[in-house]
Amino acid sequence: MMDYNGKCDICGGNASRETFISEIDAYTFLDCKACGRVLMYEHSINKDSLASFLYYNCKISSPIEDKKYFCFIGSKEKFEKKQKECPYARFVSNQEVDIWYQQTFSEKMDKILIGFSKLSKYNGNSIEMTYEQYCSAFFVKRYNSNDSETTQEERNKQIKFIKNYLSENKFIKEDMNNTITLLPNGFKRIDDLQKNQTLNSKNVFVAMSFDENMKEARETIRKAILDTGYIPIIMDEVEHNNQIVPEMLYKIRQSKFVIADFTGHNKGAYYEAGYAAGLGKEVIHICKKDSFDNNIHFDVKQINTIIWETETNITEKLVNRIRATIE
Repeated sequence: MMDYNGKCDICGGNASRETFISEIDAYTFLDCKACGRVLMYEHSINKDSLASFLYYNCKISSPIEDKKYFCFIGSKEKFEKKQKECPYARFVSNQEVDIWYQQTFSEKMDKILIGFSKLSKYNGNSIEMTYEQYCSAFFVKRYNSNDSETTQEERNKQIKFIKNYLSENKFIKEDMNNTITLLPNGFKRIDDLQKNQTLNSKNVFVAMSFDENMKEARETIRKAILDTGYIPIIMDEVEHNNQIVPEMLYKIRQSKFVIADFTGHNKGAYYEAGYAAGLGKEVIHICKKDSFDNNIHFDVKQINTIIWETETNITEKLVNRIRATIE
């Protein structure tokens, strides 16, 4: 049943809301102005952190317009079944949301400014946002620990505090009609951030084969990255409107470091690892033993490589290498 004037389960704003319940399945599908398109099988993720995560990563980051694109919140097993019919779906885990949300006050303010720049169509453009979008963008606490809602007055105080901070630093100007305009100081701050943002990036680019037989290895690599407090960026899971190669190179530039798995002698992994090394980024090499022994490229063979025989070997070895070599 579709409710076009429903309430978003995450941010509380207006949303198209569809519920499906059967003897073997139950989920909610949301199309929200603040959260984007979301399919929810479970509601265990903290709603405040999830709302901000979805706003920045799925709503204003120009996801593709295909209606089969949405963020999936539920078990990995259910996602893999759904992905067969909806290949553009993006899996969102509790762990990924928690890692992303753990930002300092300054990092959050910088995130807000970059978000404004994505919404600003041109210099001097007034940015219009709904109340729920302000709450998500400003990391507003909307729910108490017992899941009850904070009061409107408490939320308004938080929004006012952030607006005052940004205004006093001459990053933004609040217009009479409650819209926001980015000022030159704001754009300068954004320029400085974009030049240096990889220093504090939590993203890790993964270069590897996307063959079906590498599926289990991919998940163990993902687990190692998440367990060390970083966010894996795997290109066939990234939604974008650009040509694949420029987008891939952009993702590498924005990553803190790169993990390259050379199993199967994937030429793309060689190229991406070389590009990252040329940028001066740390590149962690891993490879399955039989591939490493079977004519791996001479230049790569000279580099200290994590060798794995079964997928269960990967996570512990990779976690130890990340902690030992990445600041």
